[in-house]
Amino acid sequence: MTEIVDKRTKYIYSMTGIGRDMMYALYANFLLVFLTDGIGVSNTTLISVGVIIAIARVWDAINDPIMGMIIDNTKSRHGKFKPWILFGALLSAIFFYLLFQDFGLSGTAFLVVFGLLYVLSGMAFTMNDIAYWSLYPSLTSNPQERESIGSLARIFASLGMFIVIAAVPIVYQNMFGTPRNAFSIIALVVCLVYVLSQIILFIFLKQPRNKLTDVRQEKTTLKAMFNIIRKNDQLVVIIIAILLFNIGYFVTTALGIYFFNYDFNKYGGGEFTMFMGVLAVSQLTALMIFPALMKKISRKKLFTIAILMIATGYALFISAGYVLPMNMLVIGFAGLILFSGQGFIQVLVLVMLADTIEYGHWKLGTRNESVVFAINPFVVKMATAFQTIIVSVTLAVSGLNNQVINPLTHYIDTIQHLPQEQRTTLIRAFIDANTTTGMLLILRLSMIVLPLLLILCSYLVYYYKFKIDDKFYKQITSDLAAKVAPSE
Repeated sequence: MTEIVDKRTKYIYSMTGIGRDMMYALYANFLLVFLTDGIGVSNTTLISVGVIIAIARVWDAINDPIMGMIIDNTKSRHGKFKPWILFGALLSAIFFYLLFQDFGLSGTAFLVVFGLLYVLSGMAFTMNDIAYWSLYPSLTSNPQERESIGSLARIFASLGMFIVIAAVPIVYQNMFGTPRNAFSIIALVVCLVYVLSQIILFIFLKQPRNKLTDVRQEKTTLKAMFNIIRKNDQLVVIIIAILLFNIGYFVTTALGIYFFNYDFNKYGGGEFTMFMGVLAVSQLTALMIFPALMKKISRKKLFTIAILMIATGYALFISAGYVLPMNMLVIGFAGLILFSGQGFIQVLVLVMLADTIEYGHWKLGTRNESVVFAINPFVVKMATAFQTIIVSVTLAVSGLNNQVINPLTHYIDTIQHLPQEQRTTLIRAFIDANTTTGMLLILRLSMIVLPLLLILCSYLVYYYKFKIDDKFYKQITSDLAAKVAPSE
């Protein structure tokens, strides 16, 4: 198995992921922040929004394999992936932008409009997301090339995420007058970058031909789609493992900005951006050295090392302010270890999902890239459904939303005319006067302890149930190659 993907194809595919993940990072990490810190919604509205998002994400997750089936059945002069990549980007960018606007609504009218826009944005992004990641395994069946492309794609996707997560807090807390106005401008810029990146992919990427991956087969029916998932036992294992992992990790990242604003009390400062710098360095380093590590140790061993790193990072994080000092040295070191481990698992999941395509082809006789790769966004959306409920309940039950965040949103409106340094001082004093130890303890438990338990459970599922190792994969691809050889 010697097929090599040229550098032009690798970099066009990988680099256009920057815009996608910039958009998704804004959507996934800052939509609730926009509602709490930008608009200033009540506890009732916040919980209602959490329920709407959870229900919408469950529907969107169910819709993902169906979209995968539609893509697998698509025939066009641009192939089956690229038309959906472009159309999904154009449509979802419109809905994403509208989600970050304040239409002056409240109560039922606000929830109806928000719910409609949220459902439509998710369905539109599904078109792009599944088609983009389904294109990845069709580029090559060479495991080393897959690891290289997967690592490169995750590097650029992570860059897009880091840019948004690091820059947005500084912008919305310090620029354009109020957080409400800032989020509107941020959303416009990010949406334009997202659309431009996907246009570049559509025009310039040329998909290589591959006898093993370019398989002609009957259209996939809805019943066949569910059988593909159900009968691919290794795919089911990955679904359970990454669902548990993602719920834990996403809860941590979603509550991170609230930790820096209200627990560390660094609202308006550069500490969160510094932390994102640590995150960027740690994850990008992990992603870059991943292919080299794969030549020396097995995937299972690297997965174990990554989980130990994550557990150590969480232990340091929860100790900050209680056992260890609450400062950037402790928090930064905890993040360095935690996010390095998470970076390894990002690529491992991508590669293992790709391997289940050959496994399914070998076991069931059909090749279904889009159905299988619909599982990744399916699991992400199911995880964010749980994440949103946990985050909104944490903010409401702890008292942070009604007693600190909501009043602060209105307080900022009254002091926006003051110089920035004076505003920041007054905001931090307001936070310090209104937060309690109990609020911050609940925040820390939800952000660290619960995620750690979920991630440890995900590891146990993977370790004992996932069976596709290097030896088994070589047997699978050898058997598949023997089947297609007579038709050459």
